[in-house]
Amino acid sequence: MIIISVIGYSGSGKTHFIQKAIRKLKTELNFEVVVIKNIHQHQIDEEGKDSYIFTEAGAVLSIIKNKLNENAIFLKKKIDIEELIRWVIKGPFKFEIIFTEGFRNLSYPTILCVKKISEIKTQLNENVKVISGLITTSKPSQKSEVKLPIVDTEENFESFLKIFEIK
Repeated sequence: MIIISVIGYSGSGKTHFIQKAIRKLKTELNFEVVVIKNIHQHQIDEEGKDSYIFTEAGAVLSIIKNKLNENAIFLKKKIDIEELIRWVIKGPFKFEIIFTEGFRNLSYPTILCVKKISEIKTQLNENVKVISGLITTSKPSQKSEVKLPIVDTEENFESFLKIFEIK
């Protein structure tokens, strides 16, 4: 299983990048993709909903399912991102790729999403392999000292696959 971390400031195009990548991976390679997103500002479940009531009552795991085959799993347990990734890998379903969004301290190959060149240097780390995000919607007018490729998944899908060794 391939794990790719996606980082960047709020509004830099992280979700947009992942959305486009999932569509290409699904339509061209029929890949099953998992996304684990770090939400900083708000709770995941909503007060008053049954799943919220169950976890507030003490359930560690609450799973909801509807007639449209939509499922949500609420795991109310202190668990770090690495443990969560291992849980997904060991689970009963087969996935080809896990994207993590917004977890800056992971040591997986990383995509840095930015709006403009000036945002790159302050966020670079040794795991960043590609620059993407909203910067791909316009041609950068500045030259960057960063020697990393700027990749739009839709336009440069083959490059994306090659960089992350996706077969």
